[in-house]
Order: sequence, then structure tokens, then C-alpha cells
Amino acid sequence: MMRYLSSLVLLSASLAAVNAVEPIPTKYGDLPEGIASFGTAVHSGHLYVYGGHTGKTHTYSVTGHTKGFFRISLAKGGKWEELPSDAPLQGLALVADTDGVYRIGGMTAKNKAGDPEDLHSVADVAKFDPATKKWTPLPSLPVARSSHRAAVVGGKVYVFGGWTLTGDQKKATWPKTGRVLDLSAAKPEWKEVDQPFQRRALEVVAFGGKVWAIGGLKAEGGISDAIDVFDPATGKWATGPKVPGMPANGNGIAAAVAGDRLYVGGMTGTIYSLNKASDKWDEAGKMPSPRIHHRLAALDDSSLVVVAGATRGTHLKEVAAVALKGPSERK
Repeated sequence: MMRYLSSLVLLSASLAAVNAVEPIPTKYGDLPEGIASFGTAVHSGHLYVYGGHTGKTHTYSVTGHTKGFFRISLAKGGKWEELPSDAPLQGLALVADTDGVYRIGGMTAKNKAGDPEDLHSVADVAKFDPATKKWTPLPSLPVARSSHRAAVVGGKVYVFGGWTLTGDQKKATWPKTGRVLDLSAAKPEWKEVDQPFQRRALEVVAFGGKVWAIGGLKAEGGISDAIDVFDPATGKWATGPKVPGMPANGNGIAAAVAGDRLYVGGMTGTIYSLNKASDKWDEAGKMPSPRIHHRLAALDDSSLVVVAGATRGTHLKEVAAVALKGPSERK
């Protein structure tokens, strides 16, 4: 399955010249190092970034990922503030609600550089309090998971997708169910949620009171163009409009919600927005360069922040704001 990532990274080289645009001026400094497959969350006007892969593409070791944890004001920009962290991870999920920021699962390597890979998904879950800058452990996932994503709806965090690594990637297992944790419960515990797919390297985002699972790599091989939409109110799944810009965009695509629209952007470099009235995707802007395993965050209703990612075989550390097209400019 790594061949799919390889082909997409090579594809970005030919797309870069076509899609490259100048980001609108911002006050954001670069991250300390280039990263891919990391977690981000927005809390109280700050963008938080945790972990990520830092080593050579497709190469994993104890020195190839980071436990770096940083935040920056979306409105003011400036320098990144380094925060306490305790676990070097990649492929984790990072989400936020009004009470704090939550780190869920991820992958860590136990092998030294050059040795056979020994990769392990983790089940750890923890809450970060932005006021005290302290972490508090929460109930671990029942089964370790990485390369997944999560979203918060109605005070509950939903986890979908991913796989479970116990050493060799070829022996990975793929969870057949999702999980949900009620963050407001006196004694929160993870419960099973139906998950009608097995995909990793997907995106999961809350939009319109529902949880959207977007694209990813399929357990049986290949890149998915599927969008599955979960309604917490009914517990049922529906099918959304297919991932735009395929086949390139299905792997490691990123999404964010700005105003009343859902935005996605990936390897093609084009940012698309969902027109709910017609149930189709419109072109809404361009990222500074094509990339995968990056993140998007809403700066305001008319612009997004694009964070790091992998492109042309290298990892980026840039953080750039991108202007979005208005209604009359969308195609």
C-alpha cells in the first residue's frame, strides 16, 4: 500500500508548477521542522500542532518522528509557542472542545534508523488544559489505532478509520468499528459505533452536526473516493458527494469548515468547497503547493490556514493563509 503514497508524491512534482500560488501575507512563522501525518486542533482562537513524521519519506525509526507540541494565535500570528508533551507520535488524532485539546492514539517506532521497522499503534488518550498547560490521562482506546482521524459533535468525540500496527506493516489489522467517548460523562468510557468501511489516511471532520469520513486508503488496497456521513442523532450512515480531484486527492487529504461550507485540499493543490444546495464540489482556491498528510484550519469565513505536509518527497514546515473565492468566483 506504500506504493500508492509513492506515486502521489511523484505526481506532486508535475503539479507543483501548475498549482503554485503566492499565499496571502501572514504573520505566521514556520514550524521548527518539516512534518507530515501530525495532529491539529483549534481552541479559543489558537491553532495547536502535535507530533508528526520528520524522517525520510517511507522510512520510520525512533528519530523519525517528533513529540513537538506547539500553538499559535490564528488572528495575531507571531511565533509558535512550545508546549509540554510526552509522547513522540505520528498518525494521531487531535481534537478540541470548549474544555481543552484531546490527543487520541497514534503510531510510534521502536527501531533505530537503518534497522528493520518495528512500528506500533498506541491506545493512549489524554486531555491538555490550555490554561494550566498540563496533560490528564483519559480512558485508553480499547484497541490501539493510528492513521485514523476524529471529530467532536455534541460533546462527544468520534474516532473512525485507521489501522493497528504491532511491528510489521504487512501484518497490520484494520478496525471494523468506530469509537465514541462522551467527554461530559462523570466516568467516560469508549463505546463502539458502526463503521461501514475500513480505511486509513482519511480525513474525519464535523460539519452540519454530522461526522464526515473523507477518502483514504482501503484495507483491500487502492485509494478511496468515498465520503461517508454519520448522523449521531440517528446512528445511521449516508453517502456524500465523492472526493473531488481523484485519484490524487484520496490519500492524506485535509478538510476544514469555514462559515457554512466544508473545504478540502490535497495532492492536486486545489481547494474545493461543498455547495450543500447542489451537493457538489466547487473550486474555491489554491494551496501554495500540492501536498498530502497536511492539515487545514479556518482563519475566518474567507480564508484557510494550510499547515505543513509532504510534497515532492520532502516535508514542509511552512504555515500559510490562503484566500478563498467568493460565491461569484466559484466554478
